[in-house]
Amino acid sequence: MTRSKLKSVAWVLRRDGKVLCVKSKNKDKFFVPGGKFELGESAKQALCREIAEELSVTLKEETMRHVTTIHDIAYGLPNTDVEMACYSADYVGEIVPNAEIETVAWVDLETLHCCAPAAQQLVTFILSR
Repeated sequence: MTRSKLKSVAWVLRRDGKVLCVKSKNKDKFFVPGGKFELGESAKQALCREIAEELSVTLKEETMRHVTTIHDIAYGLPNTDVEMACYSADYVGEIVPNAEIETVAWVDLETLHCCAPAAQQLVTFILSR
């Protein structure tokens, strides 16, 4: 069976030895904030839109820096792999869960088990630097 590939973007925000993660309504795992592209969007445009929708903050596009790209299974999507381009960026506003986001959490290596596989991989990468 052929596996599908899902391209996505993620925002990496590290603070006090932890990484910001989000949990959507009706999901059992935390993910790194971000999401899928809409038709015609660049990675930076998609990330700015997703973060504004999910967390009610505005990313400063001029500060965006590609950190890494994660390849893993797309948790909850059978026969699908994810390619997640991960960016750091400064932001304006207060982080408040919005849209489909139920809650936010600051994840470290001790609480990593609460995350989906791609998020686990990213958090481990970020905190090991």
